[in-house]
Amino acid sequence: MSALRRYLFSDYLEDEEEIIFVAHRHFFVFMPDLFRISFFHIVIPVGFWFVFPQLLWLYIVWFAIGFIRFLFVLQDWYYDCWLITNMGVVGVEWTGYFERTSSRVEYQSIEGMSYTIKGVIRTIFNYGDVTLAKLGGATSVTLKDAYNPKRVERNLVASQEKYLESKNFTDQEVLKQLLSDLVVQHVKKHGLPDTMSDEEQKTENVKR
Repeated sequence: MSALRRYLFSDYLEDEEEIIFVAHRHFFVFMPDLFRISFFHIVIPVGFWFVFPQLLWLYIVWFAIGFIRFLFVLQDWYYDCWLITNMGVVGVEWTGYFERTSSRVEYQSIEGMSYTIKGVIRTIFNYGDVTLAKLGGATSVTLKDAYNPKRVERNLVASQEKYLESKNFTDQEVLKQLLSDLVVQHVKKHGLPDTMSDEEQKTENVKR
């Protein structure tokens, strides 16, 4: 995980959490907004500047507003995503500089996952909706217009399997340690068990 990506998403991560994969919405979804901004804040001001060059300061302000709106759309694309980490899936939603939300789904609470690509445009540009079904109810979490849904699903499955294998191994080690501690405590309290039966003990006494 790059240090820059870790820094940009640091508010959504735990101390020991690492990002394995970031699932973004397809950039194609944001193209209409970018085209509108480019037309109204670049093409039109440049056209007016050729006709009325004396209003240069107005065109600069006009362009600056468009640049800010352009950055806003880029940030909206970058921060509307899923963070697939070594601990779970973090859904991030960015709706403004002063408003952002996140939700977390632990791997052990994921019942299943699926994706849907519907329509000619989505099929051509390879984007669709990815859905996580959670245990304990009909609730689900969906990433709309995700780029390459199959790849997102593949990374989710691989990360979940790796997490569950690690967790099972850790649980086994904890159980072994617990049983070992119980045996040690029992021996300290009651001593080693006598393995000889009563009949064997009587026979041994007669021989003596």
